[in-house]
Amino acid sequence: MPRPLKRPEAPVDPYKLEPLPVGRPAAVYYRQSSEGQIGNISTTLQTVDMIEHLLRQGWVRESVHMIDMDAGVSGQKKIKDRPGMSMLYDLIERGQIGLVAAQDVDRFFRDVTMIETNIFIDACKRNNVKVMTPMMIYDFAHPIMGPSHIKMFREESQRAADYLEYQIRGRLVKARQRRDASGLWTGRKVLPGFMVDTRSHLPNGSLNPDFRKYKRFDLYADVLLRYYELFRANDGNFKKTWQQIDHDGPVFPEIPAGAVPEGFKVTDHLTRRSPFTGGLTPSQTGLAYMLTNVAYIGHWIHKSAIVQFNNHEAIVPLDLFMYAYNRLSPTDFYGQPNPDYVPYRPWIRHPKEERNQPPPTYAYLAYSDDLPEQPHKRLACIWNTYAGKYQYQLAQFPYKANVWNIRAEIVDSLVDGMLLERLEATTIDEALWQAALASHEQVDQGDIRRVQAAIRQAEQTKDNIIASLGLLTHPEMVGRAQARYEAAESELASLHEELTRLQSDDQQAQSLADARPVLETIIRRWSEVPREEKRSLFEQFATHLTISKITPRTKRLIVHWRDGSESERSSTHKSRGYFWDEADLEQLKRLFDNHVDQVDILKAFPGTTWKSLQERYAYRWNGDHYPTHYQGKRSYPRHACWQDTAEYQAEAAFKPPVPQHMMSYSPTDECVSACSVEAVKLMYRLASEWAKTKAA
Repeated sequence: MPRPLKRPEAPVDPYKLEPLPVGRPAAVYYRQSSEGQIGNISTTLQTVDMIEHLLRQGWVRESVHMIDMDAGVSGQKKIKDRPGMSMLYDLIERGQIGLVAAQDVDRFFRDVTMIETNIFIDACKRNNVKVMTPMMIYDFAHPIMGPSHIKMFREESQRAADYLEYQIRGRLVKARQRRDASGLWTGRKVLPGFMVDTRSHLPNGSLNPDFRKYKRFDLYADVLLRYYELFRANDGNFKKTWQQIDHDGPVFPEIPAGAVPEGFKVTDHLTRRSPFTGGLTPSQTGLAYMLTNVAYIGHWIHKSAIVQFNNHEAIVPLDLFMYAYNRLSPTDFYGQPNPDYVPYRPWIRHPKEERNQPPPTYAYLAYSDDLPEQPHKRLACIWNTYAGKYQYQLAQFPYKANVWNIRAEIVDSLVDGMLLERLEATTIDEALWQAALASHEQVDQGDIRRVQAAIRQAEQTKDNIIASLGLLTHPEMVGRAQARYEAAESELASLHEELTRLQSDDQQAQSLADARPVLETIIRRWSEVPREEKRSLFEQFATHLTISKITPRTKRLIVHWRDGSESERSSTHKSRGYFWDEADLEQLKRLFDNHVDQVDILKAFPGTTWKSLQERYAYRWNGDHYPTHYQGKRSYPRHACWQDTAEYQAEAAFKPPVPQHMMSYSPTDECVSACSVEAVKLMYRLASEWAKTKAA
């Protein structure tokens, strides 16, 4: 067969530079090393000026991409560790840009190892992407000039890395550290309560002995001293102290004009505000740092070690500081274990393996609307160490860890019952059934192909091990090869068993007529369904679960089904030793002291007898004596509760009609929605497994 011919290519002048790819999109890469540099003149040069330069070269504004995610990111980081550079690299590899521009080569890399630089060069060369700076256009793919451009780009990157290594780190940073180690302020954040004397000379012309030293700033120092006093007043309870500060203050005031003397500098990094007072307050971590920072008793820290004792004036008395320090710091001033460490309450985390109950079935699917400021709040699932049980808990962090809770076993049993009722009453649409069955068979074929590929890989591994035995002489290497061969044989045997199961006639020949009636097994053997499968079925039929507190003992559960209907249940805690909320106790006291009628008090606490209410009042406020001063109207005996009253019966007899969209789901409803495809597939798998177990 004759060799085909083609048109000769036009000769290319290897010394002529290729024109700019104005027909392809371009990217402008922006990077600053620190947040303090953002917004300076370099920012303008890298953004506005570079874009204008590209527009003058022939690009349109819509085809120029600005990549500015690396503000405050070091050029020494790897490509994958920089969001902007990672995005730029992906654009290059996908061939979506023809040119990338930057103010200078050091904006791309300051990599001493040059590894990331070479990765970038290789990507640009393979995808024919040019690199533009105001001084040079690098074309790494040029047939003649490409190697020269690569060398020039590497040299520029190396110079940028050397400048950082020798000039910045080797000279400037060391000089700054030397000054910092001598107890002088070098530009770090000024601690709240202090101000820095930046005057090198005094007004009389003499040298300032306190130059770059901390001085007391009364406006903030008084507030900080109050924090220490509150911590001691709360007996070293850190969490209580922080919550009190955040809720009631004191707060750091706004610094008025003229409050800072000329030549002094105070802190400007406080930005966190209390959600209650709106004033400047520290976070929990910030307060802990304040209460343990030895700078407040005059010592100076450099690289987490005290380098100068009594370096400046103290603003906290030593005994008050040591009280806080010994309760919060497990180490002493020299980094050794603190012999005086007295934590307020050590916390011991018990391993999960010791728990004798499985996790809640419907964890993180339950919500509550009981917090007006946080509607649809997801309930936490926690382990109650004292009770030895899981519980769903409504928390309002960081101010109230427990608003109310309910045992997980109670919730799970009620939801299981509502889900079972839904399964019993739900019709399975024929089209959905056929789609689920077809999808299931496709999955089976995919599993067969996967296992066959794994078998081929395992056999290849065995062959490779046998081929390498002739090259091994060391006994340990031979032993390891033998262990790998035995492991490959074991894996191969298990893969063959799995393939046999997938290809069995029973798996492939089970028809729709045989499998569908077996779904009744799910309902009949509901107690044997694993909790993971129950959760999967719930997610297919319902969107979420809401729990609301009705009374201190009663919670209401509502399941929101995907068809818009709802199922409702309630649970009443039977124990008489439950804890009363402070709001309920105050309400009880107010009702008794105002002589409200007995029936109204019973209505306010449904499910609680009149005797129990009197006992609660007596125990809390009346020295274990019944409230004999109470003059309200009494119509019922001591053992009556709200449900025993005629007023309750009258209200129960008259119930307003429930709107259709709020009507709770019932198994007897005529309109029942069909399952989703995923629910049908799940039930099909469960029924098939039980059918095979029964046949065996």
